[in-house]
Amino acid sequence: MAQAFAEILDPSFLLFPAVLGSIVLGLVCPVVGGFLVLRRSVLLGLTLPQFAAAGAAFALFAHEVGLVPHPGHTSGDAHQIERTLAYGGSLLFTFAGMTLLALTDRGGGGRSETRLAVAYALAGSLMILFVAVHPFGDAAILGLVKGEAVVLSWREFAALSTVYAAVTACLVVFRRELLMASFDRDLTFLLKGGTFTWDLLFHLLAGVTIALGVMMAGPLLTFGLLVLPPIAARPLVSRMAPYFIVSSLAGAGIGLTGFAVAYRFDVPLGPAILTLGCALVLAAHALAGVLSHK
Repeated sequence: MAQAFAEILDPSFLLFPAVLGSIVLGLVCPVVGGFLVLRRSVLLGLTLPQFAAAGAAFALFAHEVGLVPHPGHTSGDAHQIERTLAYGGSLLFTFAGMTLLALTDRGGGGRSETRLAVAYALAGSLMILFVAVHPFGDAAILGLVKGEAVVLSWREFAALSTVYAAVTACLVVFRRELLMASFDRDLTFLLKGGTFTWDLLFHLLAGVTIALGVMMAGPLLTFGLLVLPPIAARPLVSRMAPYFIVSSLAGAGIGLTGFAVAYRFDVPLGPAILTLGCALVLAAHALAGVLSHK
């Protein structure tokens, strides 16, 4: 394994941008996911990636059947155009899903778990339907929909880093307000005049993070990086700052280690990272149990 780490961390390594991308995803997604865990909205982290994937599938389907105009381009530009359309569709459906959930929540349409379960089923079904009705079959769009961090280019890594840096900056600058809105909505109403602004800001940041993460790494890996590191960190720390720092470092650690495992044993990257994440959760809770009995 030491040799695998040395090889993938060599800047001349062919997949070096993907290695860095896995680390960036691991650093930032757990910070956003940490707020989801604190808000008891973990299922939202599962549902929104499905909406993002459905949006990417819809955008590519619409482009292929002519609902979206085909601009003149060379064959070398075709892939980049498809990626751009997929990003746009992913963002559109993610925010549409958030809006739908917010409206049903205000309408009091049952428990949040029930709404999220229905929304997850809807998003997953839409994605499959858009893939199924694509004129050239699923092979043409499944690669973009499922996401593959291992094929990240330098351009995509730069875009990922820029957007995620902006998201992180917003989370740091407004951390007190976002934490207050997550923990004590009544106090936020008294001190800040309501929670709407901070809920909107958080959902915008979460939407951008999830939509871009799905396009770079796929819905399953994005969900895993959102929730597994914070769940692992929660029983080990009692203060907020260490909670987010440990979550972020744990995410980066499993992102890098998962890439090394996938490279060394020639296995898919996403499952390798998520398996390590689940092992980390089990180890963290076992350690917390041991410490609590001392």
